[in-house]
Order: sequence, then C-alpha cells, then structure tokens
Amino acid sequence: MAACQEVRQWITKNILVPVTRFITAARERCEELKQRIEENVSQPVDKWISRQEERCRELPWWNPLRWFCELVTIVVKVVVWVVVTVVKWVVTIVCQIVTVVIGIIVTLVLRVIGWFVTFVVCLFSDPLEALKSFRDLWTIVLDTVGEIFNFVDLLLGDVIGILTDVEDLIDSLASSLGWLGVILGIVKGIIGLVRDLVSVIRDAIHSLGDIVLGVLGGNLCRLLRGLTDLGTAIGRALLDTGFVVFFPVRLIGAAVGGVRDSVNQHQLEEVIRSAIARSFGAGSEREQRALDEIGINARPMGLAFRADARRMFLSSNDRELDLKDLHDRGVINLHALAGHLSDCERVINQPEGEVVYAGTTLNVSYADLETFLREGPGSVPEFHVFAITRAKFRTHLETANRKAAALGVRLGFPVIGDIQATLPQHVPLDASDQTPPGDAVQQALFQLMGRTGVNDDLSLVPSISHFHYVPRTDGNELFGLASWFRPSSRDARMSGVTYRNRTPDWGFRFVLVHELGHYWGLDHEDRNGNDRSLDQIMYAPSTGVGLDAAAVLEYLLLSGEPRFTLDDARSAWDWITGDGAASLLP
Repeated sequence: MAACQEVRQWITKNILVPVTRFITAARERCEELKQRIEENVSQPVDKWISRQEERCRELPWWNPLRWFCELVTIVVKVVVWVVVTVVKWVVTIVCQIVTVVIGIIVTLVLRVIGWFVTFVVCLFSDPLEALKSFRDLWTIVLDTVGEIFNFVDLLLGDVIGILTDVEDLIDSLASSLGWLGVILGIVKGIIGLVRDLVSVIRDAIHSLGDIVLGVLGGNLCRLLRGLTDLGTAIGRALLDTGFVVFFPVRLIGAAVGGVRDSVNQHQLEEVIRSAIARSFGAGSEREQRALDEIGINARPMGLAFRADARRMFLSSNDRELDLKDLHDRGVINLHALAGHLSDCERVINQPEGEVVYAGTTLNVSYADLETFLREGPGSVPEFHVFAITRAKFRTHLETANRKAAALGVRLGFPVIGDIQATLPQHVPLDASDQTPPGDAVQQALFQLMGRTGVNDDLSLVPSISHFHYVPRTDGNELFGLASWFRPSSRDARMSGVTYRNRTPDWGFRFVLVHELGHYWGLDHEDRNGNDRSLDQIMYAPSTGVGLDAAAVLEYLLLSGEPRFTLDDARSAWDWITGDGAASLLP
C-alpha cells in the first residue's frame, strides 16, 4: 500500500470515523428525543385527560357540574398542550441546531485538514495520487453543501411537525365540544393546507439540492431524481393553491375537508367503542381497560403501535455477500448511491440511499470507493451501503403516523435501526405476493428481529426499507409487501412489512403506510369488496379503478392526498379486537 493511501486511511479510521460517529449518535438522540417526550409525557397525560372526560360525561347533560367539569377539562387540555408542545419543540430544535451546526463545522474542518495532510504526503510519494486527491476535496465541498440542504430540510420538517400538533389540539378541543366541535374542522382544514404547502416547499428545496449536487457531482441519478421530484412539487403546489387563480375555492375546499375529517373523528370514536363492546362485552372490565389504553377522548386517539424500523444495509467487509461483486454485476450502483460521478440505468426505480462509513453519516471518499472496487472487502475502513437515508425513512414514518390516526392507531418510532443483508436472497429481496417465491425470506428477516409467529407482541411492527424485490412473473417489481397475522383466515405468519423507496418520493411515500394498512387487516378491496380509487391509501394499481370523481375531488379540493376511510377503520378494529386482541388488548 502506498504511503499516501496509508495516511489517508489512517486519518479516516482513527480521526474522522470516531468523531463523526459521536456526532451521528448525538443527532440520532435528538431525533429520538421528540418521540420519547410524546411517549413518556404526552400520551400518559392524554390518557389521564381522556379518563376525566369519561367521568364528566357520566353526569346528565343538563347538570351544571358537567358543564363545569368539561370546561375545566378543556382548560387543562390547552394548558398541558402548550406546556408539553413548547418544551418538546424547543428542546428538540435547540438540540438539532447545536448538533447539526457543530457537526457540519467540525466535520468540514477535520476533513479539510485530513485532505491537506494526505495531499502533502502524496505530493512527495505519489504525485499522480496527489493530483487525484482533488476529487476528494471537491467531494468535501459537495458534502458540506448537501449537509446545509439537509439542515434546511430538517427545520422545515419541524415546522410541519408543529402544525400537525396544532391540528391534534384542534381535534382534541372538537372532541370535548361534541358535535358542536365539528365547526373547528374549518380551522383544522386550513391548518392542514398550510402544512401541505410547507411540505411542498420542503420537497422543492430537497429537489433543488439534488439537482445542484447532481450537476456539480456529475451524478445523473441524483440529477434526474431531483428534476422528477421538483416536477412533482410544482404539480402539488398548483393543486394546493388551486392553480393560484382558484385559491379561494381551494381554501374553501380545505375547510370542507377539515370538517369532513372532524366528523369522521367523532364517528371513529363510535366505531372503536362498538368494536370493543361487541368483542369484550359492554360494561366489562376488559372493555374499560381497552378504552383507557386507547385514550378514547384524547387526540390523536388510538391504540399505540411502535414501528421497529430498520434500514437494510450492505457491509464493505462482508465476504459472503460481496458488495464489490454486486456492483460489478449491476445489482447495485455504488457510484450512484454514493453521489459520485455516474450514469443512471434505472432512473425512476433507483432507491435514494447512501454510502457512509460504519456508524456515521460521513460519506465515503471517492478514493476509498475506488480502492474498494479494485481490491475488494477489507481494503478500506468499513463502510455501509443503505437502501434509504435516515431522513427519508423518518419522513415516511411521520407520514404513516399522521395517516394512521384516521384508523384509531397511534404509530410511534422512537428509534430507526439497521438490519444487514447477509444472503443473496436479500438483494434483491426474494419475496413476492406470488408463490413462488412467497414471503418466506421476508419472514426470516422478521425472525432475526425477534418474531416467532407465536405469542408475538403485535403492537411492535417490524418495518424494513430495503433495495429491491425480485421481479414478478409479469416483469414488474413490487413497491412493498406485508406478512400479516390473520389466524381466523388460517393465515398466521411472522408478521411485519417491507418496502422500497423510489422516485418520485411524494407518490411513493405512502407505500409504507399502505403496507401497514395490510398489517392492520386492510385489503386492496374495500369492506364491501369494491375496487379502490386513487384517493385511498389502500389503492393498488393492479386492481384499483384509478382516477374517479371521488379522487378528483380529494386531490383538487379537499386534502390533496390519499387517506384511510371510516370503513377502513371499521376493518382495522375488526382485526384489532379479533385476531389481534389477545396481544393488543389482553
């Protein structure tokens, strides 16, 4: 090994990786902090308030004590929401700003110093390698620009989270006011429209970042992905603003959509109460335990589930599933995934992943990647190839959490973990809705995550984002696949979901929640056996009716995105209080 290569790898292994590993861990703690506050503070308080409201409603409606009780409950709701929300977001945002800004500066300084030391050594030992090292200096500049774009994306994500919390407060107040509170749906709908517009801005900035970095880095995949996502963002902006000219009409439509959703929330409460009473017996102790667990009067209301979220990755040190061999055979494109100079064979079908040193968010240098592709496993400090970026996975999980509320489900995801691909059947994933291959390989992955198929904790949902599926017999590739637990249909498996990300992101960020819908008992056909339209999350291109009047109305005037229906909630609660009851509501 040349002296300059030894120096470069020593600096990477002994300085850059340890420091950035610490920074990465600090950033992850910030990501988890908000979820922890919600789980350990917000949800217990919501359950307590829900129980107080139940006691208030036991009094006759004409009793002044009930009016006073409900008024006090509303005041407590608002005060608690303000305190918890302000603390949660101030702590989270400060943590993010400190760790990200310091991380960007420290990483940039260390990488530049490391590059300069390597350049000087190479200049005397291998002048050609010194000249080539300018590629790594350019990569350092591009990575820093990328980190700045990611920071802006993170802050806009926080704005969306705050607006979502405000929507929850509106729902909570509407619940306390009974059917009179439906009027607050107008405010909820307008806030939802503002949230969607911020989401459009966020996606547009992310797309511009991909375009800029794609052009400057010569990465055709990233450039084309950015252009496609930017086109999608522009289309969404036109829909959300009523093509600008008809914005007042769009505003009215958003208000109507908010009222519709508020009505559905009231009806959802009755759906849940009826399902529990029917399965556990009206007035039974188990019924009361279930209602307390759900927080029936809280908003968001629902049974708590946690996504055991894992990003699939490949290790550069693995000699069994050889990463170099996968690249050479065209199974994956390391240059494209790493953001380096590359062409793009499957423009739309490529995942937005990352290639980083093990345990860090530090992108692998061009020099180390080239060395690895020449010499194979073990030739450079270990790096991992992920099928999805952490930020994108979190966005998909947040979308699933927001949409699941319409089913009466609260989906948490305190930690985003990893799962290593170790077998050829993992990349591409040898799983399908056809037999063969079926989902045996997928279930084996869930087994590695603790599933046994017997007495599993169904509130913990294995959720894996991976690279690709094997093609179906018609040549098409799945977007996602659920292994469900339905013993009543003699179909009990090691349950969980897998999916892959692809371009355009907005169109496919609902794939994860679609697969979770299957997990919760939903199918591609609705409760009455009818095919679904494009405005429903459980729509499938292979069986759905596509764009009908309901879908046009939803996208042009109401929410602007797919949703779960009230009948979907009925089906989900049939599963929760049926096949899932022993685990979920014992």
